[in-house]
Amino acid sequence: MKRSLLYGLSSEQSLAVVWRLLFSPPLRKHFGPESSLRWCENLIGTYASGNHAEFTAEYNRMAARVGKILREEPKPSLERPPWAMISLDMRIGLIPWVTPIFDRFLLALFSSGTALEKYFGDLLPVAFIAKGGPGDSTATAFRIYAPSAPVRASAEHWLMRAYLGSRERLLHASLSPDKDGRTFSMHVYIDQGGIENSVFFETTESFGREEDDFLQFLLESPENGERPDHRNGLSEQHRDLV
Repeated sequence: MKRSLLYGLSSEQSLAVVWRLLFSPPLRKHFGPESSLRWCENLIGTYASGNHAEFTAEYNRMAARVGKILREEPKPSLERPPWAMISLDMRIGLIPWVTPIFDRFLLALFSSGTALEKYFGDLLPVAFIAKGGPGDSTATAFRIYAPSAPVRASAEHWLMRAYLGSRERLLHASLSPDKDGRTFSMHVYIDQGGIENSVFFETTESFGREEDDFLQFLLESPENGERPDHRNGLSEQHRDLV
């Protein structure tokens, strides 16, 4: 039975997700929207051909180029969150070009199309942190785009686990709309110094409509550079993956 690359998405949408996952707006600007998109198409084609050694080699060649750029940038943190994360176990967030052997995790995602953890059923474990940071108030709240409610909620924890370190969780609450009609997910915790803190995630546009919110995000033009016309999606030989 044929399937698309990523669970719940068409081949065109899968390509758009991989492109956005691997190339943040600054990277798209650096490499060029068209070139970076076609590189992703070629990477998917290499996977579809079954040549996993070349898949890893292609990723590592690009990782060396991306690494030179990232070395000049501050490391990811709550103040400067990563653009995107995936998680195979729905607990630990993995960051493209940053997490060691990310190519193996990406290969596993391509192979399954879903998270390996099935507590919530089949899920596409990809999230984009498009805005916000450090999240210590509603004014700096993180804005997450994810394909489902469980993934959006889990991604909040991926980010906190990655950058808050050891902490004691006190509570989580979905806040009522503020005076501007904005809603937030709030996590309260005690840090290693015994101080109570909060982390906020804005859910105004996403709560209860995560899938539509995510698909709309895929259609929006990147912040830097025009979005290439990839309405035709993958090359015909790569369109259906076994």
